[in-house]
Amino acid sequence: MLLAVVISLLSMSFSGCKSGKPASKSEKVIVAPVAAPEWVGTRPHSSSNYIGIGSSSKVSQPLDYQNIAKKNALNDLASEISVRVQGSTFLNTLEVNKNFSEEFISNISTTTDEKIENFEIAGTWENEKEFWTYYRLNKAEYQRQKMEKKNQALSSSYDYYLKGKSAEQDANIAAAFDLYMHGLFALKAYWAEVNDYSTENGKVYLDNEIYSSLQRITSGLSIKPGTTKVILSSENKYNVDVPASVEYEGKSVNGISVSYLYNKTSYMKPRSVITTDGGKFTVNVSGVSASEKSNNLDLKINLDPMIAGDLDKQIQVGLMKNMKADSRSIPIEMRSPSFFIQSEERSYGQPSQGSLLASALNSELAKQGMRVVTARGENDFDVSITSNTTAGGSSQGFVVAFLEMTVKVKSMKSGEIVYQESLSAIKGLQLNAGAASIEAYKKGKEKIEQQISKSILEAIL
Repeated sequence: MLLAVVISLLSMSFSGCKSGKPASKSEKVIVAPVAAPEWVGTRPHSSSNYIGIGSSSKVSQPLDYQNIAKKNALNDLASEISVRVQGSTFLNTLEVNKNFSEEFISNISTTTDEKIENFEIAGTWENEKEFWTYYRLNKAEYQRQKMEKKNQALSSSYDYYLKGKSAEQDANIAAAFDLYMHGLFALKAYWAEVNDYSTENGKVYLDNEIYSSLQRITSGLSIKPGTTKVILSSENKYNVDVPASVEYEGKSVNGISVSYLYNKTSYMKPRSVITTDGGKFTVNVSGVSASEKSNNLDLKINLDPMIAGDLDKQIQVGLMKNMKADSRSIPIEMRSPSFFIQSEERSYGQPSQGSLLASALNSELAKQGMRVVTARGENDFDVSITSNTTAGGSSQGFVVAFLEMTVKVKSMKSGEIVYQESLSAIKGLQLNAGAASIEAYKKGKEKIEQQISKSILEAIL
């Protein structure tokens, strides 16, 4: 019996030592899966906390599943916090206005969503295929912090508003616009909420009030032209400086950009000028096409330079589309110059039959809307053409003639020669001298049509 007990004890001891050995590398350690918490299957409800739950697939996103789950949880938390208040909200005001697209409103709404802070991780869970995270945010603390930030924003916005009003009263519109825009953007995070503010004159919806102020000052700017018609004539050499000014409620406004445009002989892009002391500016009108039947000097106040460089440009441009800017159209009257044309055209020193060069110039000037008179005294410009052909010899049975011609244009008012051109050695080649002279005159006629007529108009218009 004693021997049996000893053997039994040794056997138990040996067995115990064997079972205490660590598992070999070839043996697989099996970890029991953790059961999913209740919030994974059933969304919790809390009167004291906002809830955000997000998940991600480890299979489809093996490298970034945790960040994706966290982002989804934050979006879920934001959607529970976000409440779109209708009524007197700034965004709702824009939505009512048909000039604003749904895409524009949506973009603003996205940018005005608040950054969520001070949330806590209430739990995480994962298995081989999924990763889940659970965020919560204390409602009372969130609302307290939010109101504190909003009150600061309202105070800052109202300060900009008061400074903008002061600048507006001084007709410093560029500064007023900048201050009002900064005041509006100070509340950008709360454009989806009702932003009423108590002032000395009562309660106002501050963002709506500021936006109305922006619309008021931009539509209140007015252009005051110094003339009702721009008259271009030979007396002013078809070059006129048109004076104008910009006013706001009867006060001159400096630093305002005004764009202008009219039809020139060559293509013209819109140009701009800035008002200076007294709100004055000047636009030069010259190079106007004489053949243009209807022409106007178009003036328009340009609001784009007022855009604040340190604020979101895209949103500002969208907001400014609903702001009206004054424009004026001043008729341009082109009083076509009148010409009296005389010519002395000779062939080999003898008077030519007809006036080929004078007729060509007469026709080309008429095509360009000029007046050609038959009596001196009614004309603005006196045109004289002198020409003659000389023999150039012969070659291989052909006779050569050379044409020399001079065209002069004199202003009847000033007596000055405004244009002069001399051409020589215009070659005519024919079988006899008479035909060669005629051929040279034909080429001279082409010079009149293609070159000289245009040069005359460029010199005087």
